Amino acid sequence: MTTMMNKQFELVIVGHLTIDIIKFGEQERRELGGPPAYAMVGPALGLKKIGIVSRVGKEFPQEYYNLLATSGLNLDGLMQNGETTQFTNIYSEDGERTQRVDAVAGGLTCNDIPATYWDTEWMHISPVIGEIESSIITEAKKRDVKVSVDVQGFVRARQAQDTQIFGCKWKDFSVHATMIDILKADIQELCQLAQKSNFQAAAEAVHQMGVPLILITRGYKGAFLSHNETLLKIPAIPPQSIVDHTGSGDVFAISFLVEYLRTHRPLWSAFFAAAGASFNIETPGPSRFPKFDKVMERLRNFLALSKNHHYTDLLLSEQGPFDCPL
Repeated sequence: MTTMMNKQFELVIVGHLTIDIIKFGEQERRELGGPPAYAMVGPALGLKKIGIVSRVGKEFPQEYYNLLATSGLNLDGLMQNGETTQFTNIYSEDGERTQRVDAVAGGLTCNDIPATYWDTEWMHISPVIGEIESSIITEAKKRDVKVSVDVQGFVRARQAQDTQIFGCKWKDFSVHATMIDILKADIQELCQLAQKSNFQAAAEAVHQMGVPLILITRGYKGAFLSHNETLLKIPAIPPQSIVDHTGSGDVFAISFLVEYLRTHRPLWSAFFAAAGASFNIETPGPSRFPKFDKVMERLRNFLALSKNHHYTDLLLSEQGPFDCPL
């Protein structure tokens, strides 16, 4: 249950759907990708009112559209014109990714967001490569919408018609920092955002600019939660098998928001998100997402291990408006 049942939506995700070519060793396959695709974890976890804003081309496969349409997501903000953003992701054995972009769909502006979508509690702004105008953040705050931002697509770019991706500066980040309630980045992106060589210095700089809560993902090493002048380590919760790391950061961010909507406990929500992301690694692409009870079971089993009891103590000590769900 969320706390703002009078809103038409609980969460709106803005960003491009993609077609991803996944290469791992000698294996290669094509999958649906992009943050709005991994938003399908939200309905699986029980969130009822989620909309997506995205743009795809006429070549976007019907099977992908059908998957989205039956997932529980609202697709009023899905536009079809131009071309579809396409990435090639090459993974090493330890999960490190080399990426190139083969096509980029048109940009997303305030005018592309359906009027009903502004009546949401949270808006998750998650560009993949510079496709979202920052003015959407400004408009969201004007409408008293809480804003979560994945900085990935704000700090990388490509030259016109070039497939190579390079880091860039989010030029007007200082203008929007005070409008962002939650910021998600990996270590490299955070350093790129703050123009710092050390992620702890980068986190401090971003906090000083006005962002109260930062989720710092570290792939198979877990994550950090930076909040209330404290940097807390979030462990990686082991999957039962390793099939595909693609989208795990998106699943982590969206799982966090789903549980934060329910509990308003950031540390607990980060542990829950780590458990949710572990399921994503076990399957190819954005499919077969776990139900809420399965994520809770995996998290509780992890915390029940004797070596992890200190995490249980930490979670129980977190202050919040509701009791810890343990």
